[in-house]
Amino acid sequence: MRVFFLAVLVAVFSLSSLASSAQSQETVTLRVSAYLSPLSHSVQNIYAPWMERISKASDGRIKFETYWGGGLGRNPYKQFDLVKAGITDVGLVQPSYTPGQFPQLQAFELPFLMRSSTEASLVAWRLYERNLISGFDDVHLLGLWTAEPSNLYTREPIEKYADIATLKIRSVGRLEGDFLNRLDAVPEALHPADAVEALRRGTIDGAIQGWIAINTFQTFRETSHVITAPLGTVSFGIMMNKEKWESIPADLQAIINEHSGAIIAMLGGQSYDKRQAEISKRLRDERHLIFVDADPAELKEMQSYVKPIVDTWAERTPRGAETYRAIQEILADLRRRERQS
Repeated sequence: MRVFFLAVLVAVFSLSSLASSAQSQETVTLRVSAYLSPLSHSVQNIYAPWMERISKASDGRIKFETYWGGGLGRNPYKQFDLVKAGITDVGLVQPSYTPGQFPQLQAFELPFLMRSSTEASLVAWRLYERNLISGFDDVHLLGLWTAEPSNLYTREPIEKYADIATLKIRSVGRLEGDFLNRLDAVPEALHPADAVEALRRGTIDGAIQGWIAINTFQTFRETSHVITAPLGTVSFGIMMNKEKWESIPADLQAIINEHSGAIIAMLGGQSYDKRQAEISKRLRDERHLIFVDADPAELKEMQSYVKPIVDTWAERTPRGAETYRAIQEILADLRRRERQS
């Protein structure tokens, strides 16, 4: 009898070992997509390095099939749906293109809140870790980052924000539009490529945009002046189809998690800050634009325009006031650590 039980134990152990060995050798291929060009900043400097890290850490057991330039869906406003439906396993989603899905992330559109992409990206991820960002129930979030804070560009000369009263200005997101309304300007929600054409035709007078987008879409060729004060930021997320994520072996999930989250936030933030510094310096040196460095007194005055927007947003957004307080706390911590370093 004792020999029999020993034999059973050996058999069970052997089967368990074989199952474990099989799992350890399993490979996974993920379809990765973006509506952006393979030469775009986000693909080259964020997506590609992230995939390379994971492929290397997994000894090639995690493989990627890439579909850039909208290979699985070109519409930038439908990328969340592509991930949710499993048309792509991993997708690049711009939350502002999915209105109402990620209400707390809307706070990153607030003017004069974030100083850099790195700062904003770290704040976004820490908010997620605190369970203060909703909207991801139907997908698995791998990471968040933001572009650099935007600036205000115009076709005609301006010296201060008050000069844009009655002008039509391209914006992204509701809060940027609210800010323009407070300045008696007219917000126009347009894709960057459409905004350039509208500027060329003279159907809009300016645009709120970041330096990298200004360079990518050549918006600087259709504008003459820029106020260099940090307006809102545009958020991005790498998201995975939920069923696909749950089908991946636990050891491979652990590898993906180890190289995502805060890693993606730093990778995205630092790469955007580096690139925007290069572009803004080149455009300043080559005098493609007249740079108007905002006066501190004007910026202080602008806070009185922003506060009602914050209050209204916090009131209408689930956990809005709590989220905004958390943003302030995280920013204070990041800036304190920066001063001490």
